[in-house]
Amino acid sequence: MEHASFIPSPALAAGLLSLFCGVLSAQTVSPDALSVDARAIYTADGDVLVRWAPSNYKTWLWGRDSGFVLQRMTLEAADTILDPAAMNASIITVELAPKTQSAWEAAMALDSAAVGVAAGACFGDGFIVTPPGDSGSIFTAYNLNTERDNRFGLSLFAADISTLAAQVQNLYYKDESAAAGCQYSYLVRPRGITAGHIVRHALVSVRTDDPYEAPPPAEFSAAPGDSAAVLTWKQSATAEHYASYDVLRSADGGVTFEKVNEHPVTPMDHPSGEPADVITYRCKLADNTTSYLFKIRGHSPFGFDGPATPADTVQGKPRPLDAPIVVTAVTERPSGMEIAWEFPAPLNDKIQGFRVLRAPEHEGEYAPLHADFLPAASRIHTDPDPGPTNYYKVEFTDLNGNEVLSLPRLAQPKDSIPPLPPASVQGEAVGKDGVLKIRWSPSTSPDVMGYRVFMADRPGGEYGQITRRWTKDTVFFHKANAWSLAERKYFRIKAIDFRENSSDFSPECAVALPDIVPPAPPVMKKTEPTAAGVLVTFAPGKSKDVQSHRILRKKKQEVQWQEVAVLDSLGSAPAVSWLDTTAETMHTYDYMVQAVDDAGLKSNSKVFPVKPTGSGVRPAVQELELKFSKPEEAIRLKWAYDNAFGVAAFVIYRGTEAGALYEVGAVLPQKALTGGAYDGPDPIAAGYSGNSPVSTQPGNGQLSPLAFDLQQTGSPNTTLDAFYEYRDKAFLRFKTYYYAIGVRYADGSASPLSPAQSVSAY
Repeated sequence: MEHASFIPSPALAAGLLSLFCGVLSAQTVSPDALSVDARAIYTADGDVLVRWAPSNYKTWLWGRDSGFVLQRMTLEAADTILDPAAMNASIITVELAPKTQSAWEAAMALDSAAVGVAAGACFGDGFIVTPPGDSGSIFTAYNLNTERDNRFGLSLFAADISTLAAQVQNLYYKDESAAAGCQYSYLVRPRGITAGHIVRHALVSVRTDDPYEAPPPAEFSAAPGDSAAVLTWKQSATAEHYASYDVLRSADGGVTFEKVNEHPVTPMDHPSGEPADVITYRCKLADNTTSYLFKIRGHSPFGFDGPATPADTVQGKPRPLDAPIVVTAVTERPSGMEIAWEFPAPLNDKIQGFRVLRAPEHEGEYAPLHADFLPAASRIHTDPDPGPTNYYKVEFTDLNGNEVLSLPRLAQPKDSIPPLPPASVQGEAVGKDGVLKIRWSPSTSPDVMGYRVFMADRPGGEYGQITRRWTKDTVFFHKANAWSLAERKYFRIKAIDFRENSSDFSPECAVALPDIVPPAPPVMKKTEPTAAGVLVTFAPGKSKDVQSHRILRKKKQEVQWQEVAVLDSLGSAPAVSWLDTTAETMHTYDYMVQAVDDAGLKSNSKVFPVKPTGSGVRPAVQELELKFSKPEEAIRLKWAYDNAFGVAAFVIYRGTEAGALYEVGAVLPQKALTGGAYDGPDPIAAGYSGNSPVSTQPGNGQLSPLAFDLQQTGSPNTTLDAFYEYRDKAFLRFKTYYYAIGVRYADGSASPLSPAQSVSAY
């Protein structure tokens, strides 16, 4: 018998039980600690089997020389959790002292292979693994890094494949006193005085409700060979259950099965050090005429065999006839493509005949050119209908039905006829970075090898190839210069056949480039104040894709621009003038013209400032109210003005006749704006004295106390409904007076006097 994998590496051998138990691997345990890993299962026979292994070399030496201690505690009985006192009373301790030499010798008499290796590992003077029998033993020597790893690893491996080897090493315990319906915990620790050592004992728990059931090996299959059966199964699927496997064979149709492997079958490591995923086992057969049934079963480290796989039938198959076959020539003839090959004539009686196969590609699907075998003596065959590209193979079939193929040979008929071009081409921009997607309909010619893509900057222009060679696809992406002033690129396609004949050009396709270039900016020429408003003159943007021009304006001290007009593209007009009739006099404005193209991109002209001019006449004060206040002995004046920005003073005029008024005082608006927005210096710092008596001197008119709000923020562009007051005490009683208000601005302009109104002081 032969098999491709039959012995683990030392690292795998040392880790089999650790992997099976699903506990901390030896590599993560400190080499200075005394550490044990363990697992327990409940069997259908009503027994609890406990297996353990030292986690490192130090613990292995300790266990060899001192043994181990196992303690069992009952945690639950008859579905009732025991109290702590009952748990302590249930403890059973088993001392597992090192086995005597006679015990080892008795075990070796029963299992010389596994127990012999375990004995050599534990007690041999020098440990170089040698087979206990012939050179085919599972214990063939391996080039291990150190003798210590050799001893440690293979002693544990022997325990995994042989329960007897585990027992003599005190790594196995069968608890036959376990009762059903209970839960037990098993503690395993090194025996002897361990004071001064770091100790990590093993603690496992098992319930005796449902017996453990191991699965059959997974994905088993059997394939025939020449007087051989090639068996494979996925050992990684059951690696946690089994340490080794047995191969079972039946020659009587499944009535009886016999084990055919002399030694346990175990997985090999990959070169990477990882365990192999699949085991392959090659079993020799007596002949190629008898059918055999094969099964695989696993052997657990707990000492029992698991269920076998379903049986698979194999009958040996003779190997193919060892004879060369070579396609020597492929020649184009008027009748078609002639294929010639060589095959040893003395072997003609060893084959059933030939088949000639063809494919359009080297790695394509080869199909036979004829249904029946060509005679064994034939060496030429003609393909009457070759394609534009042909790969030919010749195959012989031997008397056992084995098929043997030649290497492929390429043949192409002569061709000077160009293919038809694609009938249609389309394209579009993809994103904003200049990538263009070109796609076209396939050529209808059957011998098209690929396509070449050509591009020009104008319709009917000089087309240059932009594909490096040719493309097999009917979609092509091209990165164009998106900053180009050209708005479109033009594409045409040519088809290429296998003889590199080029078709005519396809129809032309225009593709618009993504527009990321702003239009040429307008040129501001002047902004001119006139009596009717502000005249804005500019030269429009000259880009072809300009859709509109926007007139933007803002007051000098503002940040936000306002759109005051939208004009069309303005064509090719050299200059355009536009009159802004909404600009307020005495404010300075900034003007700008913005061009907008069809992609929404914008460009701006330079900014031109302007200050509108007018007659210099400002709005007059309205809503003047007069009232004589006898308790104050004062005539009170109250009026409104919609916006005090730029006002230097409100001038008070008085007289005994409506047409003969003279200036008697003034109110400074920066001191207070009742209900408006404060926009001046601190009125207190300016001399306002709170609740002190109000001065009645002409030219020093003031508002009443608390008539201002220091929390307001000034804004010269806010329209305010502000009220102002003035108290006049310099008058004669029982006399009628006329009053009017004039507004004087800081820029020298002024308003007309408000309509004169009268009041009597009596």
